[in-house]
Amino acid sequence: MNPFYNPVFLGKILKRYLIDIDRLDRISEESLRRYQDRQLRRLVRFADTVPLYHEKFKSAGIHPTDITGIADLEKLPYVTKDDIKRHYPDGIVSSRIKKDSLIEVSTSGTSGKILSLYVDMLDIVMGLFAYMRTLHEYELSVWKNKISIIGDFATHTAESGYVTRGLQPRFHLPYLSKNIQWLNTNDDPKNVASALNDFQPDFIGGYVGMIGHLALLKETGLGNDISPQYIATTGTVIDPFLKAFIEKKFHAKVFEVYGATESGLIAFQCNQGSYHLMSDLVYAEFFRNGQPVTSGDAGEMIITKLYGNGTPFIRYNAINDIVAPFEKTCSCGKAGALIKKIYGRNDLALYLPDGNVMLPSSFSEISSKILYELKTNKVKNTKIIQHDLKTLEIQVVIDETLRTIGPSVEKIFQFIQRGFEEKVGPAVHVTVKEVDSVDTSQGPRIISMVDKSKYTISRYL
Repeated sequence: MNPFYNPVFLGKILKRYLIDIDRLDRISEESLRRYQDRQLRRLVRFADTVPLYHEKFKSAGIHPTDITGIADLEKLPYVTKDDIKRHYPDGIVSSRIKKDSLIEVSTSGTSGKILSLYVDMLDIVMGLFAYMRTLHEYELSVWKNKISIIGDFATHTAESGYVTRGLQPRFHLPYLSKNIQWLNTNDDPKNVASALNDFQPDFIGGYVGMIGHLALLKETGLGNDISPQYIATTGTVIDPFLKAFIEKKFHAKVFEVYGATESGLIAFQCNQGSYHLMSDLVYAEFFRNGQPVTSGDAGEMIITKLYGNGTPFIRYNAINDIVAPFEKTCSCGKAGALIKKIYGRNDLALYLPDGNVMLPSSFSEISSKILYELKTNKVKNTKIIQHDLKTLEIQVVIDETLRTIGPSVEKIFQFIQRGFEEKVGPAVHVTVKEVDSVDTSQGPRIISMVDKSKYTISRYL
C-alpha cells in the first residue's frame, strides 16, 4: 500500500513538517538533549529487533533498557561496514518490518567498497525535510522558489532510491510542485547548464565537481541566464578559492551541505558560515586513537542516526571522515553541536614521511585550481597511487574532445606535479602520467600502499 494513502502516515508527516524542519531554531539545549535521549531509547529498542544489533547487544551484555539516553551511548559497541555486509540482506532489517516495504540503496563506492542498506519512507521524507531546513536558513522555500537539485541518479544511489524509486512513484512529486527540477550529475555539464538556463532556478544544490564545471561553462558564455541566489555544494569539501570563483561567476552565495548515505544529512553551513550538526537527526562522536578529541582537534567521526525504520546505524564507525568538533556557540542561535572543519575521508588519505596525513580536502585544491586558474575541464579522470612514503604517481585521463582546446596537456601536467610537490614536500617523488582510462572497479581513485599499522600520525593537513 502506498503510505501516502494512509491518513495515519500523512498525519505523522504533517506533524514532522510543522515541528522538525525548524526545530533547531526554536529548541533549547536542554530540550534538545531530552529529545536526543528519547530518540536514542526508541532507536535501541527498535535495533534490538534487527539481527545484527541483537547479536551485538547480546555479545556486549547490553539490554535495551540499559540505555536511558545519550550518556549511555558509550556502553554500546561500534558497528562497522563489515558488520553490515555480513548480515546483508535480512540481518540488517527489523523482524517487525516487511523488507519489501523498504527501498534498497547503496553508497557511492568512492572508497571502492559499495555498501547496500535499506531505508523506509520516513527516512526519505526526513531526508527531504532536512534539506528543506537548509533552504529555510536562507529564506527559501520549495513552495515559492524554483529549486534545482543536481543529484547522483545512478541506479543504486541514495538519491535514486529517495527520489526516483521513493518519492516520485508514491508522491507524484513532479505534479505536486513544478518548482523542483531534478538533474543528474552524471550527465554532460553542457546539458545540465542548458537545463538550468531554461529553468532559471533561485537555488542550485549539487556536487562540487559539477558546480565547478558549470561555473567554467558560464564564464565561456554557456548558461548566461543561470543566476541563483544561493548554491549549496556537497560530495566533497570545497576549497575557498573555488568557492570564490563560483560565487563570482554566478553572483550567488555558496554554502556547504554535508551528509552520507548511511546517516542522511549530517551538517550544513548557516548564514554566519558555521557548520551546524543536524543534532536532532544524528549524534556524532569524535575519536582519535580511541580517545575523544578536544574542541578544534581532528578525529574520526562516529555517527548514530536517530530516526527511521530502515537499517539502523548506531555508533557507526565507517563514515571514515576526519572532522574537528567545535565547542562554541553560533550567533545565529541554533541549538546543537558545531563542527569546525571537515578534512575528508581517512580511507582516501596520503601519508607523508614526517607523520603528516593529507586528506581529500587538502589535495582536492589542486584539481579545483585547474578549473579556476587554468580555466579548463579537459582532465576527465584521475587516479592517485602512493607506492610508498616517498613515491607518488598521478594518473590522468584527458578528454579527447578538449585536447587541443585551452592550455596544453603538458602545462596541465606540470601544474598538477607542482601542486602535489608543494603539498608533499621535497622528500616525496611525484610523477604525473597520462593513461587512457582508470580502473575504479577494483578499488578507489586514491590508493595508498603504506602500512598504516606501522605509521604514527602527527597531524592531519
